[in-house]
Amino acid sequence: METKKGVTGYLLLFTGVLFLVIVGWFALSYNTIVTKEEQVKTAWSQVESNIQRKVDLLPSLVSVVKRYAAHEKEVFEKIAALRAEAGSLLSGADGAEVDVGKLAALQKQMNAAMGKLFAVAENYPQLRSSEQFLQLQSQIEGAENRINITRMQFNEAVGAYNAYLRHIPANIVAAVGGFKPKAYFKADDAAHKTLKLEL
Repeated sequence: METKKGVTGYLLLFTGVLFLVIVGWFALSYNTIVTKEEQVKTAWSQVESNIQRKVDLLPSLVSVVKRYAAHEKEVFEKIAALRAEAGSLLSGADGAEVDVGKLAALQKQMNAAMGKLFAVAENYPQLRSSEQFLQLQSQIEGAENRINITRMQFNEAVGAYNAYLRHIPANIVAAVGGFKPKAYFKADDAAHKTLKLEL
């Protein structure tokens, strides 16, 4: 009778330990799958964040470049037109007296236009339209690089998650927990077209 109780006790102890090991293994596998799934979600949110940054940043940069280029063009055209008018006024005199009033008025307008140009140059000495376009190009490239890097990180997270789901015994836990493989990022057909920015 003693032996039967001892064997039953060992059998119950073994069954209890085995049950705890299985529950512990299941919990550990389940938690690992949840962690990997959250890493996939986090990686995708980084992709979305960088896409949103691009959507927010680039149109305003394009607008700034357009405005600066238009302002710069307007100032230079005005100065060129005033110089041409002053030149024709001076060359048209041919020994006759120059209309000093007109010349003074042109000079005043030219000084005002030059003042605008100097004010821009003093406040923003590094700004020029060509530099603005280069900066815009750099920002576009940087935005695209950030998006590309986060897409690669997303695909890596998806790969780690999907591989873990396929491993034995995690695939059993995944089936019981209802976890499904995630799709990798793939470019759609429209992404193969060149992005056009209106300048």
